[in-house]
Amino acid sequence: MLVVGKSSSTAATSNEPGPDVADYPMDTVPNKVEQLFKAQHFHDRKQFELRQRQSTEWRKKHPPVDYLNPIIADADTGHGGLTATMKLCKMFIEAGASGIHIEDQVPGTKKCGHMGGKVLVSTDEHVNRLIALRLQADILQYPLVIVARTDAEAATMILSNIDPRDHPFIKGATVSGVESLIHATHAGTDGDWEKRAGCMTFVDAVAGRLKGDALKQWFAKCYDMSLAELRGFAKQLGAGEVFFDWEQARSVEGFYRIQGSTKFCAQRAKAFAPYADAVWMETATAGLQQAKEFRDDVLSVHPHLMLAYNNSPSFNWDASGMTDEQMRTFIWDLAKMGFCWQFITLAGFHQNALGISLFSRAYKKDGMMAYVQNIQRQEREKDVSTLTHQKWSGSELIDAYLKTVTGGKTSTAIMGAGVTEDQFKSKL
Repeated sequence: MLVVGKSSSTAATSNEPGPDVADYPMDTVPNKVEQLFKAQHFHDRKQFELRQRQSTEWRKKHPPVDYLNPIIADADTGHGGLTATMKLCKMFIEAGASGIHIEDQVPGTKKCGHMGGKVLVSTDEHVNRLIALRLQADILQYPLVIVARTDAEAATMILSNIDPRDHPFIKGATVSGVESLIHATHAGTDGDWEKRAGCMTFVDAVAGRLKGDALKQWFAKCYDMSLAELRGFAKQLGAGEVFFDWEQARSVEGFYRIQGSTKFCAQRAKAFAPYADAVWMETATAGLQQAKEFRDDVLSVHPHLMLAYNNSPSFNWDASGMTDEQMRTFIWDLAKMGFCWQFITLAGFHQNALGISLFSRAYKKDGMMAYVQNIQRQEREKDVSTLTHQKWSGSELIDAYLKTVTGGKTSTAIMGAGVTEDQFKSKL
């Protein structure tokens, strides 16, 4: 399976590089999908032509390579409203994507999942995006896999408080009389505003007043209530009247502040589940305990839902607290929990950068010996097909076309007289 995304750094159709804030043209990732999809089919055709020239016995001993792995592409936030999301979905399908993932952030403030300053849309708005994607796929009669991603663990703001499902996680001032502090906060001169205003969720404010069975009852039910319902339930449990004003806590841009958490991610994943094939919680660190907490919560309601996990290079894996052996078994441990789609965003990017960097340093010191020793001999010893890159690029297939057209009389075959890749037929 191929994962296509993070094109902002290297492959935007505007040719303007930048960080992953989805400010590139909306055709960027679909274009990359199309490039990969066509490359897959080309290498499949190349392989088929080669195999047809071999004996039945040879083909039995050499099984074909499956080049047609499904492509899962990054839809970011949908690049706009619902009609833009539908158009983007259509572009992906026509380009050859088997699936897409889409996150619950706001267009315009979208950030990579491992950046700060993330702002969520309401749960309802992201549900509508998922419905729009499915509608577009159904219109095209295409079995698209939809992965719903949530950034509700590390996000700090939300665009709207319109959806009651988000209310338990929205923060507000719990100390009255803090109006005079708001302007200073928004001007950036009072970084201690949240502490002075007692800025927290209504859930946490009430929890601070309850003990014993009342506290257990509160946490057992509070995450499925609107603010109005929470106020009534808090009084019923004996918490009394709790001052809470989420308007005072709004950011300078007007966003509501939220308390991100694994629980918020699980609540959103359960809301997205009826409209998606898999759900993905973007995490700040790698760890089995958090993955299990998310899994247990989500699958308690949707036991057959597929789960996704990002084994991200943005994590400092050596600082994760895992031993080498735990890292070695990590993906299989996740798989046992039900995380059936796991991926490493930017693995190829980092591998390419490392390889080129090491080669450049060695080339400066050892010249061509660096290339021969570090690349060409390694390709030969590890049986990497790019050793003969013209052949890998399909020269033999093109020669077969030419010979078919000319009845075998062509003198301009790519792999004809003078081809230097003949040098690789004998050991160097």
